[in-house]
Amino acid sequence: MMDARSGRPAKNFYVRFITIAIFLLTLILVPLGLGAWYAPFHHVQEIIPQNLQLKRENEDLLRKLGDVSTLNNVKDEQLESMRDQLAAQELKISDLTAQLRTFKSILDERKGTGIQVLNTLAVWTPDRKIDWRSLFVKGGSFPRYLQGSYQISALGEAGERADLSEIKMPYKFESHVFLQRKFDWVEAWQPVELEMVVFDYRGKEVLRKTVKVQGNS
Repeated sequence: MMDARSGRPAKNFYVRFITIAIFLLTLILVPLGLGAWYAPFHHVQEIIPQNLQLKRENEDLLRKLGDVSTLNNVKDEQLESMRDQLAAQELKISDLTAQLRTFKSILDERKGTGIQVLNTLAVWTPDRKIDWRSLFVKGGSFPRYLQGSYQISALGEAGERADLSEIKMPYKFESHVFLQRKFDWVEAWQPVELEMVVFDYRGKEVLRKTVKVQGNS
């Protein structure tokens, strides 16, 4: 800078090396600093959407898996319900078929005469009882009612014999009758057969039938 009066420099201006160095260093460091700050921020900005996208995808996948699982459970429950219904229907059909066979047998026996005994069954129960069942059928139409009595005895393997009822048990029916009794067993030996003797109203023996006892050891 020159003085207007003397034409000499009024002041000396010195540009020091350190100043230049600081300036240049500032020019270098500022962009680097800005870049160093922006780069992680930019990276975070990139990661956040990616995380959000992955989270949405995971949630969508979990929802789909849940839907599939629920659908499978529903299918399993429906299949199980259908199996139960099918089993119940098959049981009903089996029962109806058995009833049809029984009533067909009744109709067949009704064509004959006198008393007939069908479907006699004897079962040994775990509580030491004998469950006995039988079906009495009247053949023909006359007389209107059949009446009389019957007596049941247990037979052992070694020839033992025990009357299961102290007195004769009465019966009276018009067409057919289902009979069922349960007898307590007090003997030391086990029965292998039951023998039933049927008497008419005059006390005359008209039928004798033997059936094996099921379920005994």
